[in-house]
Amino acid sequence: MDVDPEIILPCLDEADALPVVLAALPAGWPVLVVDNGSTDGTAEIARALGARVVSEPRRGYGAAVHAGLEAARSELVAVLDGDGS
Repeated sequence: MDVDPEIILPCLDEADALPVVLAALPAGWPVLVVDNGSTDGTAEIARALGARVVSEPRRGYGAAVHAGLEAARSELVAVLDGDGS
């Protein structure tokens, strides 16, 4: 299978963690950050670091993951916690 994977990061107020998490991801893999109502600049930091960002106003990890799957551009995705855990 020759498909470029996409990494989905559901995030709620992860501005402090995102720089470290994004730097640790495999080079060249597209990253989709799903902002789940952050108030700390998570979306802006993610964009500045090269991630594509979508918003999901419905609160909850499941809602954020679902929004990421719907917005993904690849058939192959990985879902990782936005705080690096």
